[in-house]
Amino acid sequence: MATESDGIFDEFKEHSISEFFRKNRHMLGYSGKLRSMTTIIHELITNSLDACEEAEILPDIDITIKKLGSDHYHISVEDNGPGIPPEFVPKVFGKMLAGSKMHRLVQSRGQQGIGAAGVLLFAQITTGKPLRITTSTGDGKIHTLDIKMSVEKNEGDVVNHEIRDGVWRGIKVEGEFKEITYSRREQGPFEYLRRISLSTPHAKIVLTDPEETITFDRTVEIIPDRPEEMKPHPYGLTPDELLYTSRRTEFTKISSMLTGELSRMTSKRLKELQDYMLRDKLLENYRGSTFWDIVVNCYLNVNINQYVGKDGKYNKYVDKNEISDIEEIINTLPDSLPDLKIHYLKYIIMDYLIGKLDEETIKEIKKHFKKKPENFIEFAEKNYLNASLMDEFKKKSRDITKSPSEFVNTLIDMAMVSNEEKDRFKNEIKNVMKMNPSKMDWKNAELIVRVIQDMDFMAPSTIGLRPIGDENIKKSLSTLNPEFATTLTRKPKTYKGGVPFAVEVGLAYGGDAGKMGDTGRKMEIMRFSNHVPLLFDTSGCGLTNGVKSVNWRRYGLRSEEDVPLTVFVNLISTHIPYTSAGKQAIACSAEENEEIFNEIRQALMICARGMEKHISKIRKEKEEEQKRKYVMKYAVIFAEGLASITGKPKEDIEERIIELLR
Repeated sequence: MATESDGIFDEFKEHSISEFFRKNRHMLGYSGKLRSMTTIIHELITNSLDACEEAEILPDIDITIKKLGSDHYHISVEDNGPGIPPEFVPKVFGKMLAGSKMHRLVQSRGQQGIGAAGVLLFAQITTGKPLRITTSTGDGKIHTLDIKMSVEKNEGDVVNHEIRDGVWRGIKVEGEFKEITYSRREQGPFEYLRRISLSTPHAKIVLTDPEETITFDRTVEIIPDRPEEMKPHPYGLTPDELLYTSRRTEFTKISSMLTGELSRMTSKRLKELQDYMLRDKLLENYRGSTFWDIVVNCYLNVNINQYVGKDGKYNKYVDKNEISDIEEIINTLPDSLPDLKIHYLKYIIMDYLIGKLDEETIKEIKKHFKKKPENFIEFAEKNYLNASLMDEFKKKSRDITKSPSEFVNTLIDMAMVSNEEKDRFKNEIKNVMKMNPSKMDWKNAELIVRVIQDMDFMAPSTIGLRPIGDENIKKSLSTLNPEFATTLTRKPKTYKGGVPFAVEVGLAYGGDAGKMGDTGRKMEIMRFSNHVPLLFDTSGCGLTNGVKSVNWRRYGLRSEEDVPLTVFVNLISTHIPYTSAGKQAIACSAEENEEIFNEIRQALMICARGMEKHISKIRKEKEEEQKRKYVMKYAVIFAEGLASITGKPKEDIEERIIELLR
């Protein structure tokens, strides 16, 4: 007997990733004629830069854009890199989600293995023509291949392959494209290349466009150190990531897998990890019992109830739902420990503000106390706290629980746990550590990940990251002839998934800084990810929102928009959390990947303090100059009066007054 589902599934088909992007090319950045043109240049030049740097070659890149029709162009990009062996050319340019970058924990401009194949796909669906790839590894043979994509199979097909003798090394990509246009507007290829030359000062880029040839010369002759592949850092590790690692690891025990697959996880840290697991297993043992409140008091270093409990001192300030939320958080410990920490951070900041601000100000900001912890913290940080205070408060919130040994000893002293029970739990944990990783279940993965967040680890190694560097950013910003410039590269940190990242910022004030508007120079935000300029999706990018979240008026600016200020922000990471495959906006905010968002804010505020001193000094000098001019205006009259009183020559008195003023 036929069912309704039979007819529905007659149309069920599988689709390749190439078919998906053929119908959704906007997700790759091919939406709008100018944006599509910039995307083509972006994808090809970033591949060239990555290849040159990995081979430790100073990049020389030539870009030619020829107009063939109203929206029809021929584009070629040639580099002096290591070249691509001909057998890999169809895979690099014809197969999506294939490459040498995504599976390695190392910083690179490209990540997904989509960009080069996306260029071929766009050429194919707008002109029907293949890409021509000329490549040589310097072995005396130059290969020229015409590549088309088999969309259904997600594979590259070699239409034509010619070989000739010659002395050359590198790769040249050329093709025809329609539905694109070229201009020197802010979001076009010219501005993109201008900015990438600022963030890649060791590259020489020559652009031949329909108007003229422009050279962006290198300002640095040193090739940056090549980043090395890294192991994941324990912080931010997720249960899913740990289970994924356990399925592919070559280690035969969970203990050896943890020390072998993770960075900073030594045998000493592994023993400490087991102590933390014992602590949380004992806590779990008492969940739901009549002794739960006693055990929680043994577990925590702080009494949260003093803030929002039955007689909490902040009950009148916070939302009623928050009080019930705290009760739920306490009842679901240790799973809810991250939530408890952020609530405690809120109360620490409230303590500080209520002790510092007058009653009138407290009344004005009282409504902010009712906000969710992350929103309140963002408000307080933006208006009242500096970086050092926030670091101090965050450290306090991290130390919210007792050490494992202190917690266990307290339970033993109170006769809540016997030594026999403790030994039984210890043996259970040892058996977990001896278990084959392939047998790890979600419960154990969750326990391990949870206790890792409560441990102290060294910051991630920087070997997988390659910052531009303060000195190089300053050299780039000096091309704007600013009155004041400052830069800062923050120490590496991690965001969720154990992914290391670092933030670099720079401020250039005055001179040619900022961008020209109808009423003068305005703030200009230059966004970069792994040294690559981000020109589109500005309002939806976390870097933009991070810059705008800073209260710039606190740092001497009379306006947050109409100021001659260029803000340079570069996020470097082994994996950039883009909002889409188009790679033009970064997902970070006070609620999402907040570690990145907070680092941007902290770095900018530190730099802004230096700018504030400069602006204050300039204003003070201007005020003194105005006073001096005002007094000089009346110096002659004053000299005449003194001369008539003292009988001395007016010229001598006037000269003396001017000398004193100087």
